[in-house]
Amino acid sequence: MLEQDQLESTIKMLALAAAQIEATMIEAGNSVSELSTSFTEIAEKFHHLDGHESETVVKVNRDDFMELRQKINSAIVAMQFYDRMTQRLHHVNNGLTETATLLEEPSTIRSKDWSALQDGIKQRYTMESERKMFEQIVSGTSLSEALEDFKRITANTLNQATDDVELF
Repeated sequence: MLEQDQLESTIKMLALAAAQIEATMIEAGNSVSELSTSFTEIAEKFHHLDGHESETVVKVNRDDFMELRQKINSAIVAMQFYDRMTQRLHHVNNGLTETATLLEEPSTIRSKDWSALQDGIKQRYTMESERKMFEQIVSGTSLSEALEDFKRITANTLNQATDDVELF
């Protein structure tokens, strides 16, 4: 069992980690939101230009146009992955906060409290990769092995990205 000062230090470190995650999400979210809006508008303009059958005011080399369009689509896909990262950070932040809250009253902690905490965390996961990692870690898979599995899944997802980008 942890001593009181060790427990208090653990709670403070959990709160610090949660605060740092939240601050990172706020700072990154503001700039990515602006970037997302800009890329979406650019992509919509290119889509509009691509639909014109007649001569446009500015003649655009078709190969250059398609290359630029592909780069914009790739940037939008990257922003969608950023959105997934933000969701994960929110889940981590919530889990850390709930863990710290549970540890604040060590005399009342029961194993069913830990089970309820884990169930609550798992239920908030919206992505299959999060649920799979949760299951692996809870069942005793090493952190490095779970992360390697996640990297394989992520690499496969990136390789399957297509030109059909959903604009958000």
